[in-house]
Order: sequence, then structure tokens, then C-alpha cells
Amino acid sequence: MLLFICSLSSLGLWAQGGDDPVLLTVNGMPVNRSEFVYSYQRNKSQNDGERVTASDYLERFVDYKLKLAAALDAGYVLPNSVSDSPATAERQVYNKVEVEKCYRQVCQAYGNQDLVYPAQILLSVDTRASSAKAEKVKVRIDSVYNALQRGADFAELARELSDDVTATCGGEMGWVAPNQLLEEIERTAYSLRKGEFSLPFQSPAGWHIVKLIDRQPARSETVHQWYLAPRMVKSGGVLPSADDQNLAREYNEGMLISQMTQQTIYDQPEPAEKDLKRYFKKNKKRYGKKLKKRDFPLVRDLVLADYRQFQEQKWVVDLRHRYKVKVNKSILRTIE
Repeated sequence: MLLFICSLSSLGLWAQGGDDPVLLTVNGMPVNRSEFVYSYQRNKSQNDGERVTASDYLERFVDYKLKLAAALDAGYVLPNSVSDSPATAERQVYNKVEVEKCYRQVCQAYGNQDLVYPAQILLSVDTRASSAKAEKVKVRIDSVYNALQRGADFAELARELSDDVTATCGGEMGWVAPNQLLEEIERTAYSLRKGEFSLPFQSPAGWHIVKLIDRQPARSETVHQWYLAPRMVKSGGVLPSADDQNLAREYNEGMLISQMTQQTIYDQPEPAEKDLKRYFKKNKKRYGKKLKKRDFPLVRDLVLADYRQFQEQKWVVDLRHRYKVKVNKSILRTIE
């Protein structure tokens, strides 16, 4: 994705500092309160509409950071180091030359084609969710659509309800070009008029409502100004927003964790058949009440996928014994 990589990865959006306290450390790596809050706000809504508490979400967040620690120990390197120094943060700004170069790449790739600036509300649905749970999400997205028709603010609903990474930005996805989004989202976004929002529609990720905020040719002054950005600082660069920094951090860390997990779990030889059959026998109800031992070949692929997840969970347990985790509970209580 050209725009995504240019705007997040290659331009190096980083740094948290100031009065932002350290909430926890994982293997000596500090995690500031704001980073955790950003992640928690995006992920506190579950598929069934229930909310997890900050304390409950902390367990998942720690697992994420433990995998990152394992990746760093294995020799993976983040593209930019994270600094807690405000002075360093002020120097970590966009380089205008690089921004111009990125913009020229967009023009070369897309010429006079239009770029769109959509926003979305996503209610995610697991592909293996029960029909009852899937229907529950469908009812919720219909209620969101009805609220929008009655005049509810799209950005506020996105912040409150969306399961997408863009929730904290009011659902805004930034300027995107053809072939950068899921087919269903792109088709819908390009079919809308400026200011219009769509009917609910489904993709492999779940149920969406998309609003078109703007649409411009790739070479337009509007798109150009977006790349140069309005937040100028003394050094002549562009200081990214806190949400941009956290999104970039999450993107880069996620890439490392994905590679580490793939190497540790999914690139390994398949488990022995006897282990898969033992797992199937122990969890048979998961695959259908009427399944018998002889039916194992019918669901073997699903059993293998579940067994890999089971191995991943065991790996995380091992990481919890391997790495030291310290949590400042007094700071955590300020998030509850």
C-alpha cells in the first residue's frame, strides 16, 4: 500500500514523552499510559458489543508486548527506536524532501485518477462466529445506520463503536488510492458522493458503514497539502500527532510480531497426527456434537488451525515465565 507505507512507515512517526507516565515495563521496555490507552480505546469493544475492562485488556496487551520482546531478542529490528525524551521527539519529524518524494510517487502511480478520503464504522465478526452472534452484529450495524439517518454524528459513533484501527480518528482512513482497500470498501467508497454514507455492507472483516469525506485527483493541491501536512515545527518538518505516532508504532511492532509468530509457530513442521487426533478428541464439541472419531478427516484442517493457536498460547505462557513484567497499578486505576 503506497500511501500507507509512505505516510506511516518510511517517514518514521515515533516518540512519546513529556508527563506521560510509564504504565508497565516488559523485559525492561517501558510502555507509557497513552500508548496503552490508545490500544485499549480501539479494542475494548467485543464482537458481541460487550466491553472489557482496562485490567482485563491489559492481559492481552502484555501478551502482545511479550511477543515483541521475543522478536527483538531474536534479532528483529524496529525501523525507528522509540524515545521517551521530549527533546528527541521534537527532532523526530517528517523530512520535507521525503514527503515531496512520497507525493511524487503517488502522482506517478495514479496520475489523474481520483483518491478518496473515506471514513468507516466497522463491527467485526469472526469468521467462525456462531450464526446467533453474527446476527447480533447485524442488528447492531442496522441500529448504527438508523442512528446516522436520524442525524447522529458519524465520527462520534466511529469513536464509540468501531472495531477498526481508525476508531480514535473518528473512522477517518486518510487519502487512499485504487487497490488499497478491501474490495467491498473500495467499491462502496468510490460509489458515494462527498458527504454521503453507505448502507451497511459485509466484508470478510465484518459489517461496515462507509462515509465519503472527500474525493480529489491524485495530483490535486488538496492531496499535496495533505502530504505536506499543516503541523509545522521550527525544524521545518512536520511533527506527527499522538494518534499518528501510536498507529505507526503499532504497525511496525505488529510487523515484527507477525514475523516472529510465523517463524515460531506456523513455519514449523506440522504436528504429529497423533497429537492432532488427541486434540480433536479433547475438543470434539467444538467441531459439532455428532462428530465421531472416524470423522476426524472431515475437520482436520480446522483442527490443525486450532492446534496452531493452542501452540501459540503455550508459547505466550512460556514468554511470561521468560520475561519480567511490572505494572504500575495506581496508574492502571486511572484508566478504569
